[in-house]
Amino acid sequence: MVVVILGLMLTIFTGFLPHRHERLELAMAASRVVGTLRLARAHAIAEDRPVLVRLDGARHALLVDGAAEALPAGLAVALVAPGGAIRFAPDGSASGGSIRLAASAEARLVGVDWLTGRVTIAGPR
Repeated sequence: MVVVILGLMLTIFTGFLPHRHERLELAMAASRVVGTLRLARAHAIAEDRPVLVRLDGARHALLVDGAAEALPAGLAVALVAPGGAIRFAPDGSASGGSIRLAASAEARLVGVDWLTGRVTIAGPR
């Protein structure tokens, strides 16, 4: 009888657990954005030309020279940069800026240093 009650309680309890983990999704999305920005910087250096990264709110994606990199739909995303875009120069520097990713209770800030073009993540890990 005790085993049956415990089994029933476990079944009910698991129904209240979220099916996805927002903190993990936020961390993975921030890592993808960092990878995309670092790749854009590498393209600018390798191809000896400027590369622009913009946010397309309608498609919920980052645009790297027009090519879309989709972002998770459940996150709020904002780009703060001069001219509304992050520009990577052929020498590795950048115009600077940041991309803020937010879930219901947490946020991550992906920053791009203007002098070095270095891409970093700020926020809880």
